[in-house]
Amino acid sequence: MTSETATAISEAFLEHREAFGVPLTIGGVAIVAAVNEAPYGRELVEGGFAEDGDIAFKILLSDLETLPSISTACTYKERSFRIQKVSIQPGGMVGEYTVRPTRR
Repeated sequence: MTSETATAISEAFLEHREAFGVPLTIGGVAIVAAVNEAPYGRELVEGGFAEDGDIAFKILLSDLETLPSISTACTYKERSFRIQKVSIQPGGMVGEYTVRPTRR
């Protein structure tokens, strides 16, 4: 990836995060991320669907000194999650993490 492309991706993500970002904690480090709370992954339980489902968030990788891995604890809206999936393209500037509620 050229430095121009990397800079453009980083700037575009920062602009998006500034407009739509929300605070969360990953492995004890507070950051701001773009979060997708799509209702996929919610389990059907007695009385309806579970309140919490899997969510995905995107972070600028340079925001963290150490990249989180599978099972890393996360907190979002005072709820506890664990990372279930990590999607980072080689040379990527932004990482996507899918997390699942810990109480499942």
